[in-house]
Amino acid sequence: MPSLPDLTAEQRAEVRQACGFACVRCGVTIYRYLALPDGPGVTLLCPTCHGLVEEGRLTPTQVHSFHANPVVRQRHFARDRLPFSNELPQLIVGGSRLLRDTPIPITLDGEPILIFAPPRRSNGATRISVRLGAPDGTPMQVVDGNEWKPVDGSWHFLLRGDRYSMMAARGDGLCVLRIVGRGRIAVEHLRTTIRGRRLEVTPDWLEIDGKRYVDRIGSGNLIGLEL
Repeated sequence: MPSLPDLTAEQRAEVRQACGFACVRCGVTIYRYLALPDGPGVTLLCPTCHGLVEEGRLTPTQVHSFHANPVVRQRHFARDRLPFSNELPQLIVGGSRLLRDTPIPITLDGEPILIFAPPRRSNGATRISVRLGAPDGTPMQVVDGNEWKPVDGSWHFLLRGDRYSMMAARGDGLCVLRIVGRGRIAVEHLRTTIRGRRLEVTPDWLEIDGKRYVDRIGSGNLIGLEL
């Protein structure tokens, strides 16, 4: 299933709406825009489910079935266990008090490491963007407004319980976000190096270039902390 990077903004919005703003099979809100197999149309699949298709463990018939009836639209689906919220999420990060109204908690060397935004529509998902260092230290967009950007196996994504985990195949890039509750996300562990500057973050502290800090991220700002 090839990815479709050249979709217009309007086409992407139509696909998101049709698929319920998430992977049609599992409901994960990190996804790729992919051509439906053996026919016209576009669907959303998370990196894990797309991997099952590539391995032949999900058939074209199954993919079409999931697309026709996305799991998030089914009565049993528990939306609260994943980041579906109409508001900008509150953040637990760096030993600071609960961050509110802070779309960009940290920038490193001018690069926004994380960006959070409310959904474009009321029934959508929290928009998450993640930018970490590649093995050579250059910034790389791993997730852009919930779209999974790597297509070459350089990064891996896993849903582990209530955690979104993004890991570099090489290097020390790591981002683990835990969905604490509706509208609340904890940065459980983030680790990266960008242009020689090393950053590590947990809910309790952040460490930059070997120095550890607590309660340095400001709440209620566009950018909580510039490093």
